[in-house]
Amino acid sequence: MQNYYHVLGVGASATAREIEQGYLRQRTRLRQLAADPAMRARLTEVEAGYGILGHPRRRVAYDVLLAQEPDMPVLPPHYAAAEARWYHHARLARSLNVALLACCLLLGFDWALPLRQYPLETVQSRFPVSVPAALSAPEMAYRVHTAHTSFRLPSAIGHRVRMGQAIVVWQTPLLGIVQRISVPESPDGPAPFRPYGGTIYGTFFLLPLLLAAVAAVGTWPGHSPETYVNTAAVGALLTILTLVMLLCF
Repeated sequence: MQNYYHVLGVGASATAREIEQGYLRQRTRLRQLAADPAMRARLTEVEAGYGILGHPRRRVAYDVLLAQEPDMPVLPPHYAAAEARWYHHARLARSLNVALLACCLLLGFDWALPLRQYPLETVQSRFPVSVPAALSAPEMAYRVHTAHTSFRLPSAIGHRVRMGQAIVVWQTPLLGIVQRISVPESPDGPAPFRPYGGTIYGTFFLLPLLLAAVAAVGTWPGHSPETYVNTAAVGALLTILTLVMLLCF
């Protein structure tokens, strides 16, 4: 038998006013999570509980029936508050997962759309921008600017792009990530090569796919609050890793 006192978060000796306050508190909290089928089911239980406990005669009859039931384990007094905090965190975590999934969809559209090509861009500037912390393998990266694009090159291929050279650049249409570069007059040949950042759609493409899968699980209705919070935490870590790959490699 359902214990509607526990559903409303009040004690068995609660006054009519306390029962009404418990009902309003639970209804307000659950209506904020109404998109979740599990929360809608809880809201239905709250409505049913108030329909019985909020009516004096029905409450008397319910108390008689409840007294005949075996003793149920008593919940700790802080249980309702802790549960409310979990659902509050779950709502925020689910919103974060929705935002992460939207970012992954943006990356997907950016990858799927045709690349914007800039033929014969003139290299306007080229200068070193970073040195890795590993003293055993020092390496520089070069920041290159043209009229329409900006990208970084590792030192291993930095010699292929020189000041004043005419190059061909392929860039994604939405986020402006330079995917490929070709230097027709290079001694190494005109074969396209990738700069830093372009590998997010190449070598590291599994990373945004994994992030999208985690975020999708964290937005699907019907999961427990723990699932929403855990997927948001994992998604945040994957987002940081994706940004590092995008900016550094």
